Amino acid sequence: MIKICGKISLMFFLCIIEGFCYSQPCSNPVTSNCSSAIAGTSDFLMSTPGNVDFEFNDMQKYVTGITHSGSTQLRLKVDEIIPGGCKWKLMMYVDNNGHLPNNEWEPLSIYGSSGNNPELNLIQVDVYNGCRTPLKNGIYQTFIGNVQYDILDIIPDLMVRNMPGPCNGTNINGPGSYLTDYNEFNFTIDYRIIPGFNLKPGAYQIKIDFCLVEVP
Repeated sequence: MIKICGKISLMFFLCIIEGFCYSQPCSNPVTSNCSSAIAGTSDFLMSTPGNVDFEFNDMQKYVTGITHSGSTQLRLKVDEIIPGGCKWKLMMYVDNNGHLPNNEWEPLSIYGSSGNNPELNLIQVDVYNGCRTPLKNGIYQTFIGNVQYDILDIIPDLMVRNMPGPCNGTNINGPGSYLTDYNEFNFTIDYRIIPGFNLKPGAYQIKIDFCLVEVP
């Protein structure tokens, strides 16, 4: 059974915190065909260089935005218990720590009264790897639902089980490892914000959680 998620906190300026969580959108697995990433032999390894801060302090940055490339590296090792049965999905979701309204970033400090509060769909994320296995590999996406716990699929819940090896853009969701099929089980995540000039000056934060969950 695998169900695990790594957490990064994003601030506007944005910061990243590594850890593990069991959160609302990460549903409990209904099968136990995959080895656990906690008590078993599977691994869920997430690394970042530290905090990811977006600090907008000149006009050009407001217009062209700031991109942090390769900020998160996610490596998976998924072992199976029941031969032929282990299948999983990988997703990310946005969390504003329960701030209301639930479509806005959590404010930490406000420096003025004019402008709008940043909304959750401000953050853009790009997930990719060497075999193009993510659902929208190399394409910047936003959380278009624009509410807390809005989900973006990286490897969706598929009817079929795709095993590693082809390295041709297939959404791999069967057992395997970054140790043997690195370009299919390693994911790189970039973050980008292009704020424009209509946002209220201040410091804000959100979190993005990555969830690896077994599916039947």
